[in-house]
Amino acid sequence: MEHNENIDIDNNNTNIAINKETEQMIKIINFMCMFMCETLAKRIVSMILILAGIPNARVTELTKLCDRSVRSLRKDLKTKEIESLFVVKGGGQKSKVKDVETEIVDEIEKNNYTNRQQIADMIFEKFGIKTSVWAVGRLLKKNKIRGLKSGSLPAKADAEKQREFCDNTLYQLMEKAKSGIINLQFMDGSHFVMGCDFLGRIYGKTRRFVKTLSGRMRYNVLGALDYVTKEVTMVSNDDYLNGGSVCDLLRKLSMKNISQAMYVILDNARYQKCKIVQELADQLGIILVYIPPYSPNLNLIERLWGFVKRNLRTKYYDNFDEFKERIDSLINSTDKENKKIIDQLIGKKIQLFDDLVPVNENTFVKSKTNGTLVA
Repeated sequence: MEHNENIDIDNNNTNIAINKETEQMIKIINFMCMFMCETLAKRIVSMILILAGIPNARVTELTKLCDRSVRSLRKDLKTKEIESLFVVKGGGQKSKVKDVETEIVDEIEKNNYTNRQQIADMIFEKFGIKTSVWAVGRLLKKNKIRGLKSGSLPAKADAEKQREFCDNTLYQLMEKAKSGIINLQFMDGSHFVMGCDFLGRIYGKTRRFVKTLSGRMRYNVLGALDYVTKEVTMVSNDDYLNGGSVCDLLRKLSMKNISQAMYVILDNARYQKCKIVQELADQLGIILVYIPPYSPNLNLIERLWGFVKRNLRTKYYDNFDEFKERIDSLINSTDKENKKIIDQLIGKKIQLFDDLVPVNENTFVKSKTNGTLVA
């Protein structure tokens, strides 16, 4: 029997004693398994503990018998002859889905199911077996299937061009910036809409509702993130971003008196690739490096926008100035109090898609045979 009890040396004496009790109980059960099946050994030990007045949760912890079985055993001790409790029927109740378990797992792997009820419905529809969401949960746990947050794959992205750009350009620029040979900036714009429901998870016993504004007041930010220092240079407005906004930002960058050559990574948005922007960059000695089309994963400042939006969640803003001030304070903190967080978000790793294999028509997973993906 596997035993995965871990004793933290920092726990108090009570916790250490409890873990030692669990270890001792498992040794007793293992010893009894030399003379009887594991199910019966656990049942006998559980009955002794129950009759000794030990609570159900503690019995479960000590014997590793499931909570439902312990509750049932406590009830049976009051209503049935004790001799009947020593009888184990054919190794336990057979799972309803055991004979088709492999087929069910294959079906889950081939399609996109977002909750256990959907899987239960699929089992009934395809195999004619009615099962509960709890049974589905046990099936998933047994087969090491978890609910994982899905990632986005730009439909028009060219994985080969992204890999080529990273290998031949981006990685080299990142290394030079780390070595102090060049200054590397990642530029992009983001639009923060007050009332756009920046909702997230709030822990509690019941679901909570956060007030949101019905208006659509928008705060536009064009930022340039220094790859090494994590300082953000920005321009902002309340209407829209255009080529003039990019020029204003380039002028701000040029005034930083940086001794190294400056490279700016940016996407192919029309207002960032227009003639006036490119001409001004040439005049200022700033080198613009455009990422391949449909490749937001290559522009690391996108992670900064995600950080800002996560910190806007679960708060109601009814004042636009307060909303803007909060965004500005988060952006201005990236090279100060929040630098450690931003360093973890923005480093050497780039999400690439050239080793994905299809699961179905519009879903892909990482290839297990290719270890070149940098996540």
